[in-house]
Amino acid sequence: MIESHDYQIQLEASGPKTAMVDGREDRLPSLEIASPPEFGGPGSTWSPEHLFVASVSACLMTTFSVIAEIAGLEVLEYHDEATGRLLRGDDRLYRMDVVTLRPRVVVSDESKVDKALRLLEKAESVCLISRSVNSEIRLEATVAVAETV
Repeated sequence: MIESHDYQIQLEASGPKTAMVDGREDRLPSLEIASPPEFGGPGSTWSPEHLFVASVSACLMTTFSVIAEIAGLEVLEYHDEATGRLLRGDDRLYRMDVVTLRPRVVVSDESKVDKALRLLEKAESVCLISRSVNSEIRLEATVAVAETV
């Protein structure tokens, strides 16, 4: 049997390049979105481009969390500095060309570093968002050992 889930949002335009989006069905808070400044948006507002990169980053984190828990790996800290590169092709159309994920994971001791790196790579390969987009996804992971006091 195939398992499926639907995720619904509502979007209401609030101006020519701005809108409010929410997930009323799931009781999600409203989020203001707009075109980025490069495309005439107001700036200081979440854009579809930012949300695209955030979606890939968040998917890696949540997938890694599940895999690490199943594998018995205690993760002390997780932080990502993700970047998405928007590219205008010869066809004059834009696309998100590459998303680079730079997760930094902290574990308790040196013996867990290799395991954490393997689990990060596994999480990237099975992340549903990464598997659903055409962009190249690059993983530049680092694992550090917590400092003992």
